Amino acid sequence: MSNQDHLAERLGEELRARADHMYGAPLSFDDVRGQAHRIRRRRRASAAAAIVAAVAVVAVVPAVLSGSLDRADGPQPAPAPTHSSHTAVLHDGEVTLTDGGTVHIDAPSKDVSQFGMLTDGRMVVANQAKQAIQVFAPDGSLTATYPVDLLLLTMSSTDDLAAWLDGPRVQVLESGVAEPVALARMSKSAGTIPMVDAVTGDHCAEGGCQAILSDGTQTTGEVSTDGVSEVATSEPLRVTDVSRDGKTWAVAFLPSENEQYGCGGLYDPEARRVLARSCSTNGLQFAPDGQHLSSAFFEDGMFSDVTVVDRQLQVVREVDPGKQVVSRFAWADDSHLSTVLADLAGKHWTVDRVDIGGGDLETVAGPVPGGNPEMMSEYLPSE
Repeated sequence: MSNQDHLAERLGEELRARADHMYGAPLSFDDVRGQAHRIRRRRRASAAAAIVAAVAVVAVVPAVLSGSLDRADGPQPAPAPTHSSHTAVLHDGEVTLTDGGTVHIDAPSKDVSQFGMLTDGRMVVANQAKQAIQVFAPDGSLTATYPVDLLLLTMSSTDDLAAWLDGPRVQVLESGVAEPVALARMSKSAGTIPMVDAVTGDHCAEGGCQAILSDGTQTTGEVSTDGVSEVATSEPLRVTDVSRDGKTWAVAFLPSENEQYGCGGLYDPEARRVLARSCSTNGLQFAPDGQHLSSAFFEDGMFSDVTVVDRQLQVVREVDPGKQVVSRFAWADDSHLSTVLADLAGKHWTVDRVDIGGGDLETVAGPVPGGNPEMMSEYLPSE
């Protein structure tokens, strides 16, 4: 294996891992200054998305790329918040909204690795073909394109914030605000790439927003407009989600030398105390009300052992896809998951609704033909 291939594999592992909240080894800035590669390999796991979406194709922009803003028009004030984003689903450029309506955006499924929807109705996508974060207005028109070094999108648990890394700064786009706010400049931190694992707060322009950072393996610090600060924890861990009230972290503990997966848990950052731990959970993500969490293990572009657990990390519901596989999933509301299912050949794709209280899965979209579920997803629920 050539050195270039080795670096591409390391980058692919971390970026695909990050998009699905799975974790690998830290990466250096030099590791990412190469051309984009299509990655397909087994990955270590540790926490799931909200969704979120696994990166089947890793898009990396060379460091010499201009960071200038490419707009269809000048910046326009964002509309007032109108609806929640928890059940918005993107399929081949068509977004099905929470109220059942649809809007078209210029973002084919094959080009999008991540999809988020702000509470003001704007849609944010990680576009692999453009190697950029793109923002679409509620009517579907493109309003801004932001070239990035790492094509990774992080949504807040409240869906009020969308964050991405632009060189040494985290950019945070807030619901109701036209332009993203740049947080403080970050150093290379011993040559590793800072990863944005969570973003919280409000009134970003006034200094009220923070991004939780990791080095690709464990949580290392926090950045705001005021600067970068270290985060002290009782043991090494990595944040996979933050409850809406900000008081509890869902975390992944680092695996031991002979373990493929570490344990999952809940953590009180103020008291620096582990609240719950289970080695049967992975990729923990909070339901909107914070009373339940999703758990799943990610491998070969798909999820397995998808479960819902309570705050004691006891299993409440297991998701059985039958002969299909779970490609993506996300919380639809406090008591339902939206799951994207496919057969292994990728000829039969559906979106199914799962009641965590029990009962059969309910198909709400599809079936449609599509691609290989190891490489892409025909449906992308908003993160």
